Amino acid sequence: MSIINKTRTYLGSLLSIAGGAGAVLVGAYIFSRIKERQETETRLERIEQILQKLVEEQEKK
Repeated sequence: MSIINKTRTYLGSLLSIAGGAGAVLVGAYIFSRIKERQETETRLERIEQILQKLVEEQEKK
């Protein structure tokens, strides 16, 4: 009976560690996707600003 209890304890610890590691990996993945999306939006806004300036310069001529 003692071996079964030790096995359960070790498996429980292993599952807890694996669950924590999985949560960290998922959190890091989600954070990287959010950051990537924000960078893309920033680039698009900058391109829009450049295009707007070009249009204004063309209208002046």
